[in-house]
Amino acid sequence: MPREQRTPAYWAVVPAPVRHDKTLRPNAKLLYAEIQALADSCGYCWATNEYLAELFDIAARTVSDLISTLAKRGYITVEVLRDPKTNEVMERRIWVDKPAVAEVPPPAKNGNTPLADFDGTPPAKNGEENDYISLSNNTPLTPQRGDACKQPQKKPRRKSALKAAPDWKPERFNAFWDYYSHQARGENKQGAIRAWDKLRPDDYLIRLMGKALQQQIASDDWQRGIGIPYASTWLNNARWQDAPRQPPQELSDEEGIDGI
Repeated sequence: MPREQRTPAYWAVVPAPVRHDKTLRPNAKLLYAEIQALADSCGYCWATNEYLAELFDIAARTVSDLISTLAKRGYITVEVLRDPKTNEVMERRIWVDKPAVAEVPPPAKNGNTPLADFDGTPPAKNGEENDYISLSNNTPLTPQRGDACKQPQKKPRRKSALKAAPDWKPERFNAFWDYYSHQARGENKQGAIRAWDKLRPDDYLIRLMGKALQQQIASDDWQRGIGIPYASTWLNNARWQDAPRQPPQELSDEEGIDGI
């Protein structure tokens, strides 16, 4: 079943060792309950810190700290799956571990359970177990981490399709790129196309960019090849604002680089 169609169980079980652990913050116990409710048929919870943070209206960093605390106490086990080629994190699994159950003391030599040991529960009859013993052993077992529980790995991210020109004012971009690539540097045209589509400059800004670019190309540093950015960096970082400030003046339609 796809994860987006999975819903947490209606009930969440918080065992006594977690409830009575005075070193745990209340939010940690609440988070343990949600992790237990989100554990699917394979026995682990797939939820991200951001998902849990939004669920309880707390910071993702706080969720990370609470999960770390629960793991250190031995109540959960965190497993991180990485791509063997890129070492990219593919998935995080939070396993709900079965808390240790206190060992039931052996009966006394006379066959009777000492009063201090069963806390008022009647001793078992021959061949039977006390209810409190059987209940303590009824904690659901965590399913084994076998192949049946493996989730499909994430598919590698597809690279953006190459584009011959941007969607926004392609003819103005072509003039800009032709000038920039010949006068400054001509690497990473695809990055420049994406930056242009993101910026979506109007005609006034394009003229302003052209005028600033002329001044920068004529500068001593650029003439010596110093500090010339890629066109994509120039667009993304609004580098036309780096040009020496001039007294305010109106830009006419004719000003700027020819054709831009």
